[in-house]
Amino acid sequence: MKEKSMRLRVGKPEEVGVSADRVNEVLEKAQGWVDEGIHPSLVILAARRGEIFLHEALGSLGTEDPSSQIKLNTIFPLASISKPITATAAMILVEEGLLGLNRPVRDYIPEFEGEGKEQVMVHHLLTHTAGIDDEATWAAIEKKEEAAVTVPTCEETQHPAVHRYLNYGFDFPLAKKPGVEMSYSSYGYYLLGEIIRRVSGLSLDRFAAERIFKPLEMKNSWFSVPENVRYRVVQRPSDAPFPELGSVESQEFPSPSAGVYSTAMDMAIFGQMFLNGGVYGEARILSPASVHAMTLNQIPGIGGHYLNEYFPEAEWGLGWGVYQNRKSWAYGEILQSQRSFCHGGAGGVFLWVDPAHDVVAVFFSVVLELLENERPKACIDLFINTVLSSIVEL
Repeated sequence: MKEKSMRLRVGKPEEVGVSADRVNEVLEKAQGWVDEGIHPSLVILAARRGEIFLHEALGSLGTEDPSSQIKLNTIFPLASISKPITATAAMILVEEGLLGLNRPVRDYIPEFEGEGKEQVMVHHLLTHTAGIDDEATWAAIEKKEEAAVTVPTCEETQHPAVHRYLNYGFDFPLAKKPGVEMSYSSYGYYLLGEIIRRVSGLSLDRFAAERIFKPLEMKNSWFSVPENVRYRVVQRPSDAPFPELGSVESQEFPSPSAGVYSTAMDMAIFGQMFLNGGVYGEARILSPASVHAMTLNQIPGIGGHYLNEYFPEAEWGLGWGVYQNRKSWAYGEILQSQRSFCHGGAGGVFLWVDPAHDVVAVFFSVVLELLENERPKACIDLFINTVLSSIVEL
């Protein structure tokens, strides 16, 4: 992979082989999605060859003040887009020789006990193939939380609630043998975050701040949102899906699987770092070898369940959804190249990188409705296709 250290900059569409007329059509479509009430709040960004040719904020901030307008620096809950960030933190430790992907999770968390768990490797957590039934695991955790089951003393580098949830789930049995099926698991990323904490000696939020956010100058990204910027966090109606997103409790809770808050620009920088082969400006976060491994299908021949759908080929990298042949809303749009990788998050957020077209794109929205199979009523797929179709020079 050829190293590029380019930083994102504002440019004109025609300078990077993109049709200005078609970009205007993308913007018109986006405004229509807001006007139609599909997305009351929306920030979109697209860049090619390091030049931002589209960056717009549409709709309202969603606060009690109906006149409050959303801005380019509005902060969104990333939900599950937090997972590639946690995965990046893990890969930093892999590169430093402190963490082994092919080593058992129990090497780092001896409390992770039960039949077959000695076969769960760290890489299984990254690819959601550890054999964890997430729904059943969290149901068991909630029962213990309600019963206030006693857990060991929490260390200073861990959040008390994260500590409880981890301990409540350590002994819950696996549903399947590791490595035979992909089953999307947030608890698996809690385990990964705990490994990062124990190996590095730092809390996950501090590790991410020092090793990822600060070097990349992602000044608007946190696992725990500072009080002085919370007025910039997008809000959603109380009857919308995932009403907890944006709440003060959510902003203070550093979930390893879903706890990051950020802006479209910051996440475009994160995506560009991957597009550059692990470097952004003068900051190298990962080696090209790690970027390649993270964005390669690490589970060929393995099927998986996601959003009540089954895919014969799940196609997942280390923290990223990768696209080769899988056809799925947003995760497998036909116009995407087979080198694309991406991740979405509950509530209507999506980050997508396409190395073949040299594109990074961000779609941050608020969704108001869930359709069949728990799929949000959102226009992410339409955004992907209109952005790609605006490219007129390869």
